[in-house]
Amino acid sequence: MSSARSSRTLIELSRVSKEESLPRGRSRALLKDVSWSLREGQKLAVFSDINKSANALLECVSEVTAPQSGKVKVRANVSWPLPSRGGLEGVMTGRQNSKFLHAVYGTPGQEREQIARIEELSSFAPGCFDQRMKSWSPLMRARFDVALSLVFDFDVYVVCKRFPWSQPVRPELESLVREAFERRVSNKTLLLFHQDEEFLARYCDEAIVISDCRIVYQGAFAEAQQWFRLNAEKSGSEDDSMDQEIEDSSPEPAEESFEEVELW
Repeated sequence: MSSARSSRTLIELSRVSKEESLPRGRSRALLKDVSWSLREGQKLAVFSDINKSANALLECVSEVTAPQSGKVKVRANVSWPLPSRGGLEGVMTGRQNSKFLHAVYGTPGQEREQIARIEELSSFAPGCFDQRMKSWSPLMRARFDVALSLVFDFDVYVVCKRFPWSQPVRPELESLVREAFERRVSNKTLLLFHQDEEFLARYCDEAIVISDCRIVYQGAFAEAQQWFRLNAEKSGSEDDSMDQEIEDSSPEPAEESFEEVELW
């Protein structure tokens, strides 16, 4: 078990509520009056009956989005939800975007080394790293996102999906990405959400359960997993039906997902 109970509080939510805007002026609650804290050294999984509630929690603690009400206090250097696409510029090259992010998140004096590491983990064909991102294929962009996620150092790592390291065709790259991820999260505070419970169990010894937009349980991983399965596990199609409602009501195309893409 984690020894974080005697450690300092890194993130604190006080009566946080978060909503999602829907077409025709409607909205839907994702978090309701959530008060919760994350302490130094915790490695915490998130179980949720609705995926979007878990993602809303991760985005709030990462300060990617602000809640409609309540307060979020962050007392640490927290990552963006990894691996994610981020607000990068398509007219800039991979190297230029890497330099920009290094200025914000990088270690002073290590620009050359960290950008070289991003290029290595992206595993592009020669010359592609110096092409404009808007000329890249979706697979190249996804690989670049993963590489960025594994280079910069944070006190708290927030992970919103499984890192795509299962690459049997190129096992050397599978090993490279897995080792980079495990080195990054070792001895760091971790907040992780994914549908793959084996992935959660590998890295987390505690967990919280979100049900009906509230945190209803927190404890050891195995106990929280069992509580979730018995009391709060979603019906299986709730998120899909929610997304279908939005899709049917909006003419905007859905953003392409790289969740299951084979990156290497």
